[in-house]
Amino acid sequence: MNFNLDFVLVGLMQIVGFFVQGCTGFGCTVIAASVTNGLLGTSVGVPYGTVITLPFLYFLAVKTWRDISWRDLGKIVVLCVPGILIGNYLFYTISPNVAKICIGAMVTIIAVMNIYKHIVNPIIFKKVEATNAPDTLARKSFRYGCLILGGIVHGAFTIGGPLITVYTIEAVREKEKFRNTMNMVWVVFNTWNAFNQYRNGAFTAHLGSALTIGFPMAAIGFFLGMAFLQRIRKETFLRIVYLVLLFVGGNMLITSLMALA
Repeated sequence: MNFNLDFVLVGLMQIVGFFVQGCTGFGCTVIAASVTNGLLGTSVGVPYGTVITLPFLYFLAVKTWRDISWRDLGKIVVLCVPGILIGNYLFYTISPNVAKICIGAMVTIIAVMNIYKHIVNPIIFKKVEATNAPDTLARKSFRYGCLILGGIVHGAFTIGGPLITVYTIEAVREKEKFRNTMNMVWVVFNTWNAFNQYRNGAFTAHLGSALTIGFPMAAIGFFLGMAFLQRIRKETFLRIVYLVLLFVGGNMLITSLMALA
């Protein structure tokens, strides 16, 4: 095994990312993407972000398979699979920065809208919104569009989580079921991505060394996040999700724009 200080720095970032993953069911790859891809390079960082998730995804899937919204999982998979296949091809043809700028901008806008709705309005302005707002055709089209685009981005760079979350957070309201359903989404998609990356020669000794150091650090964050989920209320959980979306979307947008300078 080859040791590199960058492996430790990338591993430390996994503690933060996997804490969020263990709590919300998404976010580990996107939160760490700028550090992982910046230090390891995209050719290593993207498969690193895919493979490091797999043991934890499988563990949680076996542990929680009875508490998954299988119907919504089916919708997500059906709508995302064409995009996943397109994204697998685009990984080798388009600039990662272009994709990250677009996705970062969209996720940031979505997060700001929901933070205003679920945090600013009820806490600062003391406004209570009707819980049974009509689900219009425009809202449905927007959510399903996010699934299709999320599939493309995830197939290309394993960072489609925030867009796919836009659908799931509306469809699956219970916090544990939301986390478990999102986890099962990544079981399906990351397993396929890992197979595709292996088939294209992405698995190298350099990647293996980075993963050897990263796995234990990811485990620390993941199990702390799982424990934290049991201690928070649903309203707090939703607010955390939207704040995470703002962070990962804004971070992706800013770092990608800076990379162009």
